[in-house]
Amino acid sequence: MEIYVRDDERMVEIWLNRQEQQDAGTDACVRNAAKDYHKKHYKVAVFRSGNADLFACTDGLLKANLRL
Repeated sequence: MEIYVRDDERMVEIWLNRQEQQDAGTDACVRNAAKDYHKKHYKVAVFRSGNADLFACTDGLLKANLRL
């Protein structure tokens, strides 16, 4: 788990890999951290690793955005 705090933007990023997503202890830690930062009026974003092909997903997203 990686936690990045950006005080200038009042934002917290929490990054989890696939193994950490399965751990109940990590889940509790994420919930506690999110609750603590929410009380400080920070926005909390949790990013979870997936198992899809990153290149294919990014390619599809870029093509969809070009059509807008």
